[in-house]
Parts: sequence; structure tokens; C-alpha cells
Amino acid sequence: MAGRTKKRPCMPSAETLDSGKELINIEEVNQPPHQTRAARGLDVHNDSDDDQSEIKEIDEDNFPPITKEQQALDEQELEKAHDVYTAQQSQCYAAYNPPYISERRDKNKRRMLAYPCKTCERPIHRPMYDTSPTNLSKHVASCLKKQKDVEDSQKLAALGVSGTRDIDPQDVPQLCAIWCTEGARPFSALGEAGHIGIMHPTVVRNLPSQKVVSSEIGRLYTAVQESLIESLHKHTGALYLGLDAWQSPNGLKGSHTGVHLADTVRVVVEKFGVQNKIWGIVMDNASNNGTMIEEIKKFKWPRFKGEPTWIRCFAHVLNLIAQAILRPFGSHQVTTFENEEYEDLDADDQVKMFSPETESDQDEEDTGPLVAELVEDDKVELDIEDVEELSDEEEDDAYTSESCRRTLAKFRAIARKLNKSPNSKTLFVDICWERGCAKPHSIGRDVRTRWNSTLLQLKSILRCSDAIRLGTLRQYHITNADITLANDLAEILQPFYEITLQVSIKGSARLADVVVFIDQITSHLSSAISNEQHAYPPALRNACQGGLQLTNKYCTLTHCSPLYRVAMVLHLSFKDKYFKLAKWDQEWIDEAIRHTREMWETNYKPSAQPPPSKEANPRPKITGVKVSPVLTASTSSHRVQLYI
Repeated sequence: MAGRTKKRPCMPSAETLDSGKELINIEEVNQPPHQTRAARGLDVHNDSDDDQSEIKEIDEDNFPPITKEQQALDEQELEKAHDVYTAQQSQCYAAYNPPYISERRDKNKRRMLAYPCKTCERPIHRPMYDTSPTNLSKHVASCLKKQKDVEDSQKLAALGVSGTRDIDPQDVPQLCAIWCTEGARPFSALGEAGHIGIMHPTVVRNLPSQKVVSSEIGRLYTAVQESLIESLHKHTGALYLGLDAWQSPNGLKGSHTGVHLADTVRVVVEKFGVQNKIWGIVMDNASNNGTMIEEIKKFKWPRFKGEPTWIRCFAHVLNLIAQAILRPFGSHQVTTFENEEYEDLDADDQVKMFSPETESDQDEEDTGPLVAELVEDDKVELDIEDVEELSDEEEDDAYTSESCRRTLAKFRAIARKLNKSPNSKTLFVDICWERGCAKPHSIGRDVRTRWNSTLLQLKSILRCSDAIRLGTLRQYHITNADITLANDLAEILQPFYEITLQVSIKGSARLADVVVFIDQITSHLSSAISNEQHAYPPALRNACQGGLQLTNKYCTLTHCSPLYRVAMVLHLSFKDKYFKLAKWDQEWIDEAIRHTREMWETNYKPSAQPPPSKEANPRPKITGVKVSPVLTASTSSHRVQLYI
């Protein structure tokens, strides 16, 4: 031992430093081994496959070809490894799937065995000459440790807690404006205590006022106009306007006359430069809208043809038909001024679904007429044939028009009493429990501007009829005739309610469905009027006659519009088959197909492209499949042309 001397570590040569394989800091060479790894910034606790670092690999380009003898030896070693794996001579083998021969080579340029880990699914390689499971055991320990660390240090995202990015205080007004506009939310919602509690602290500290949010929306609208105008100019095809001047911030300072509305629409359309692309306008059926359509026609936009291209809001049409049915059962007559006022109510308010929020309405049914009386007299004009078809009411009928008025008045009085008297409401609920009435134990209120609230009130009366008969005063006592009326009227109104739901759901309403819906309503009302099964008394059949007359009016307007017929032809399920099933005249069917072809060729058919140049002697492509000329039409334009 005394004669031995320590050898100083050799300094790396310049060739080694410049070889590009591994650069080592010269100052680290003289450091102790346990400090060198830390000085390099390496993790001294890195346990990621220590066993793999011991395996020296070579460049794959230098691999010699595998001979048959070597292939046989490798398969023998694999068979031995399978036997050892099956025998489970070491517990670590249970953490791996069966081994296979990998293409990776060891230092002897021989292929290695790979053991896929069941936990991380990584293949752990081992030379065939090495029968020790040491490297496999190390990886199992490393894998289990990593898995345990992940379980102990669970991220907040796994618990449903997600962070938010930092918000610039200057962006808060814009973010609030976008939040209000995207969901059509009122500005006052920003200051509600419940909303502030879930807002970002930066937003709460810099929350803008309602006036600032309103002005911010205007500035955002101005900022995006140029890009919007550019995108509209690039659009090839027709455009359709959806107008709702009662809900939108329209800037109209005067009265909403048809002329004034038309001038305002013209300013907006010409500002965006789309007057040559407007084909149709979607609106409700207010009288001033008809005047506006005629005024816009005078502007001579090339594609707009006036009333035939007016797409009427079908939800509003359903509302008017239901009003016509309920009108004979109103409690009192109203003046012409009141009729005009209610006729021009926003269609969205008239068809709005009855919800618990309407319970907070204050005595709407006390201060005005029922929704059944909101249709003007000139909306339902029965001709001589209609009058002759009306049935005479008899005293022995289950109910008459006069008794219907009294019955509906009793229903409204009961709903009002339960809404205003907590004691009566509690007693009513107790009786419903005793009688086994279905839930909910409440009577819906008949809001005058929403016809479907009448239907929901009738359904609630039928649902809780056993309890109502016991707990009402004598003047509001419900008889069998009242229940019969409620049941019959609910059957008549139910299809209107279901169709309104369909056309009110975003994305589900289709223009082609309007013709089908009108035919369904016509068949429904005609069956009730014919009374083949003697189901309804004359009072209700006469009311349905008024609804059918109004349905025929809008049916005629629909059939006169080419847009509805074009939509029917382009419908994949209808085409021209529905016209034949509905027994339309062949002349009408031919006209619908002609309108479709004209609209396609005028507005949507792309311009003809020059044929691509062909090679002198193109080599035929052998595919073994003969393609017909129809299948070679790959563009959508070809498919539409073949379709029509």
C-alpha cells in the first residue's frame, strides 16, 4: 500500500471538448464526484431508469445484418425468458407484461429483450446474456414511487378548482360589455350581490357603471364594423334580415311607422353595402311591418320582391290563431285602441313560455283584457260560407259561449285567490295531498299577453280538480260542465303549445316545417269543427271556426311566398313528395321546382371554371372500379344541380 501512488485525473483534450458528444466544465473535473453532479444542475435523486444508463448502445447505422443462427439463438433466449417470466422467480416480473425481442442493441451489437411495464407502459430493455432482474426491480420501485408522489400531491384541477389568468383593469369594461351582449343580459345584473360574489377580484374593484357598459358596447360595435363589412362583401349568395325594432337599441326617436322603419333599415343596409344581396326579411305580423315591406320594395333592391319575400314569424302566427280561438270566451269587450295596442305587442312577449317568474306579475289579469281579446276584429272576418257553417248553441249543451266566459272567470279568480292568500294556498296543498292530486299543487295564472298561460291554467285545474271542488266558495264552485270545458279546450290548444315549443328552440326551427305545421293545425281544427265523433259542443266548434279562418289566411300567404316552397323542395326528406301527399295541384308543384332552380342559378350557382389542361398522352390510371359520371361530381355545386 505504501508504494502505491494516486494518479491525477487526466485533463480532457481539445479534441474531446470539441467533439460535440458531451461538453464538460473543466472546473468540475477536479471536484469530488458527489459534488460534480450537483454542480452541473443534475438531480442527484433522479431515479428514472438507472438501469437503462448502464446499457451501452451503438448507432443503428452500424448494426450488422441478423443471421439465421443469431435469429435462432435470440428465439431460444426469448423462450427461456418466457419460462422465467411464467415461473415468476422474482416478484418484479408481476409488474411487467411478457417479454419480446426488441430492435435495440446492446454493446455487443446483439438485440435485447424488452419487458413492457404495466404501470407506465414503457419497455424496459435487458441484454440477453444478463439473467439478473436487477434493472427490472429498480424500475418497479421507481414507477411505484412516482405514482405515490402523484397521488400525494394532487393538483387543484383534479379537484375541480381551476385558475384564471390575470386581468388587466383596463380590460374590465370591455369584458363586462361582452358578457352582457353575448347573453342578452341586463346591465343591472353586473351589480347584483350574488354575481359580485363569484366575480374576479380585479373585476369587482374596477366594475364599471351601467352607463359605461352601454357606451362600451357602442364602441365595440363601431370597432368591429370594418371587419364585418369585409366579411359580408366576401359572402356569395343571398342574405336575410331579422328585424326586431322593439327589442333592439334601434335609435328611433320618432314613432314606429312603416315609413320611418323602412328608412332606418335602408340606412343600415346601405351602410354595410348588402342591399344587392338581401332576399328576404323575417318579422312578425304587426300592421306597420306590412307598410315597411311595401316601402322597402320601392327602394328597388335587385333581389327583394316585397311581400312574397316577407318571412312571417310563425310563433306569432300561432299566437294569433290561438287568440282567435279564445276570443269568443273573453269576459268583456275592449275598445279599438286597446286592440291596436295589444296587437302591436312584441311577439316574443306574446309567445313567451309560462315560468315561475310570471308569478311575480302584479294583477295583470285584473287590469286588462284576456289574451283571447287581443285580436282585432278585422283579423277574423268570417264570410257567408263560414257563417252558414256555424253551429247553433242549444240550452242542453254541455256548455255555451256565455257559460265558458263564466267558467274561465272562475278559474282566474281561484288562481288569484291562491296567489294572494298564503292561508288558502296552504289549505289547498293539504287538500291536494289528501285527495292524491298530482304535483305541482298549484294553479297557473292566466297572463293576458301569453295565450299558453291559459292552457297551463286549464291543465292545472284538471290536475287538481278534486281539491278545487272542496275548497272553493259557492260562487266559484266548479261543476262537471266546467271540468268538461277545461278538458275540451286543453285538447284544442295542446298542438299549438307543442308547435310553439318546437319553433322556439334555437337551431330546431326550419322554414320547411312551417308548411307541415300549418297543415297539421288545419287538420286539427277541421276535425274539431266537423264533430264526426260528437266530441265538442257548438260553442267550441264555432270558436275553432274563427281559428281555422285565420289559419287559412296565413296558409295562403305562405303558399304565395316562393321561399317556403323552395325550402320544401330542398328538404332531404320532403323534396316534391310532400306536395303530392298533400294533394297539391301539379301546376303548383312545377312552380315550386321552377322557383328552386331559378334561385339556385341566380344566387348560388358558382361561375363556370375553365377546364384544366390535359397532358398530351396521359397514362391511364388503373383502379379496377368503373366510376359513373354522377359519382365523379365531387363539388357541392354539382350535387345541388343534380338534385334539382
